[in-house]
This record gives sequence, structure tokens and C-alpha cells, in this order.
Amino acid sequence: MTIPELASVGAGQAVVRLPELDNVAITRRVARVIDHPHFQRLRRVRQLGPTAWVYPGATHTRFEHSLGVYGTTTRYLNALLGHGHVRDGLEEEDLRTALMAALLHDVGHYPFAHMLEAVHHAGFDTPRHEDLAAEIIRGQAAGLTSTTETIAGLLKREMGVDPERVIQLIVSKRAALKRPVDRLLQSIISSAIDADKMDYLWRDSVHLGVPYGRGYDRNRLLNAITTNGDGDALAVSSKGIISAEIFLLSRYAMFSEVYWHHAVRSVSCMMEVAWADLVAREAPSRDDLVSRLLSVGDDELLRTLYAEAPPASVSGLILKGIAGDRRGLYKRLVTWSRVYDDPAKRHAYDALYTMDRAHLGDLLERLSARLVEGAPLPPGALLLDIPPRDKDSIPDVAVHYPRAGAGAGAYTSLAKASKIVGGIAEDFIGVVKKIRLFVHPAYVDRVPSCSVTLEALVQETVAGG
Repeated sequence: MTIPELASVGAGQAVVRLPELDNVAITRRVARVIDHPHFQRLRRVRQLGPTAWVYPGATHTRFEHSLGVYGTTTRYLNALLGHGHVRDGLEEEDLRTALMAALLHDVGHYPFAHMLEAVHHAGFDTPRHEDLAAEIIRGQAAGLTSTTETIAGLLKREMGVDPERVIQLIVSKRAALKRPVDRLLQSIISSAIDADKMDYLWRDSVHLGVPYGRGYDRNRLLNAITTNGDGDALAVSSKGIISAEIFLLSRYAMFSEVYWHHAVRSVSCMMEVAWADLVAREAPSRDDLVSRLLSVGDDELLRTLYAEAPPASVSGLILKGIAGDRRGLYKRLVTWSRVYDDPAKRHAYDALYTMDRAHLGDLLERLSARLVEGAPLPPGALLLDIPPRDKDSIPDVAVHYPRAGAGAGAYTSLAKASKIVGGIAEDFIGVVKKIRLFVHPAYVDRVPSCSVTLEALVQETVAGG
């Protein structure tokens, strides 16, 4: 195949140099897509949002990550093309489509998207970044910079691909993709061992100054990439089992020590609750909200939200601790996880995890009134953080044993081939996925000093709800 984007990095090629010593070859036609103002907007959006309050190096952007995923996807495609049965089933347009889906997979991101998307208030849902990706590619999202040509137009003219097919690889559920080749291409950017995760684990670790996301063998894993028995998803050959195990362990460690670090979860929860309060107060239209989110970066959004929030409001109280030069993160009071053997702790966890928003709000009101003696805590002084409920399982990976079955080959799953993977999945749900009660730092001294008494009061209040 004659896809210049898949040529190895060599003399005379234009490259973008990314941390850490990562050269991404960029052809002229791909550069034109990258230079589009709606893609350049990602320079303003931090990759890890609130993590910079805990890890100062976490200021890299979705723009850098998107270029990294594009470069990593070229490696995945070259690895797959090394298999005759895969090469025979792919057309050049398929490859160009996959590359554009990789480059644009995060084009719909806006500041603090993963936090703000969790806000559902009075029938209002903060837009999902995947949906905005489709609108941005088509040039239909509110508030976009005026341009003479949409990204969709560039994809057709420069790359010779159908922009709607690119969009479907980004936004569709796997089951909705009817063609096996599209399911295979999507798995390159969305699966247990995809190019997106391979880039962000490595890249985040580099910027954060931690080793956890760099512990796996990238080259060994790429050399082991193949397809499952149906040919519609990524798989690994048996020689890649160890590399895949360590890859999943790296992701587990990054969630445990970085993405769901207690202070990072504090900022995330603060941002989510403040946003919900502002949305409830202002009741903006979807277009107004989208226009605002797509026109600013993280710091600018925080400053403007804080400037608009009434000082005595929930959002005003919360944003004071993270806007501008202020840093006043909420402090942990109680932590629950599924790992505890104590039936009371397990009951409290299960009750909180399944409680709807209305009951959670009532619970916080009762705790605010009972947690300290004297006047109750003001609204917004107590926050309850429950991690996303959509991460209760880890996608499995097919493993191919090419010499099994008298040379015909055989497939199993990584979860069956590795007890380590099963343990990672169990620990992720049981250990990493904690529920925490936070309090505004100004009120820490008013909370009972005896943790046993405090937890007993919380569990009693949960039981009463």
C-alpha cells in the first residue's frame, strides 16, 4: 500500500517532536487538518484538567495527546499490516480513515470535560465530548471560530475519506458498527489495549514525573498485536501476554496513584458540584453552554465562573479554592471501598454507590446539620465523591495461540490466560474505586477529631436514608 503517513520516520520527513523523544511524522495533508482552527483549539484544553493542582507537571494538552495518538496509531496499523490476513482485508481508505479518527478522537474535548459531563440537573445534561466531536468536525457546534472550510471538508479534499465514517468510529458504540472492518478500526482507538491508552499512559507519566504508565514494553506489545478470531477487534498473540498484563497493570497504577488520587478526586468533585450549582442558577441554553465551553481554556473558564458566582453561593464557596492563584482543596473526612470486610462499611459503600442524586443531596443536608455542634455547615461545605459508575469492568482482550490446535491456532481471552488480569480487574473495583466524604478546609477543625465517632455518625445517617 502507498500510504505516506505509514512510512517510517526518516531523513527529510517533517516531524513533530513530542515528549519524550517521540517523533511523529506529519505529511502535508495531515498538517492541513492539524492546522485547522477547530483542531488548534485543543491547545487551550489541558489533558488532565484538575490533576495539575496535585502534580504541577500536568499541564500538557489534548492537542499534544491527539498528535501522540495519531503517531501511535501509525505503529498499530503497521503492526497489523504485517499479518497477511489483515492486509488483504484492508483498503487504503480504511487506513486513512483510522488515522483521521485517531487524530480527531478528542477534538470535542473542552475544559474539565470528564467532570462537567457528569452533571445532570433538572433534565439538563452537559454535552458529551464525543457528541461535540461530531458537531465540530461538521462545523455545526455553537461558538466555533468562523472558517472557510470545515474539518469535514478537509477530510474529503485532503485525505479522501468520508467524514461521517470518521465520526462514527469516534462516537458509535461497537455494536452499532455494522462492518467488521469498522469494528476493527475502532478497536485501535477504543479497546483494552488501544493507541489512545498507550499514548496517554506514557505521556501522562512523562509530564507528571511518575513511572507507573511507562512500565510496560511498548515494542513487545506492538509486535504481538493481531486480530481476534472474527477479525473485527484487536488481539495479542501468546508472546504478548506478559506485555499486555503489564500494560493493564500500568493503567491500574495510574488510576490508583494519579487519576483517582484523593486530592485529584477532591478537585474533580469540587468542579462538578460548582458547575451543577451554576447550571441550576443560570439555566443556560445548550448553544450558549457549548459556545462558552469551546471558546476558553481551563484557567480562563475557572476565572470567569468564579467571577460570576455569588460569593454566598455553593459555586462561590467552592471555586474560591481553585480559581486564579488560590488553592484550598477540600479535605478527606471518611473513605469507603469495597475491600473492607466490616459489614457496616460495605453496607455504607453499597448504599452510597446506588443512591440517586436526590437522596444524596438529602443525605449531605442531614450530615451538614449533624456533623458539628452549633450552627450547621453551609451548603457546599460537604461534598460526597462517587467515582464514575461506568468503570465497573475492564474490557477483555483476545489471545491467539498460533501453534495450538495442531497448527490451526486457537483463541482464548486474556482474563482466562492470566490470573493477574483477573486480579487487576477485581482490585480496580474493590480497592481503587473509593467513595470519599470531603469538607471545606475552613471547617476541618469543627469536625469531630475521633474518626470512629465520625464514621459511626455517617453510617448512621446513611442507614437512615
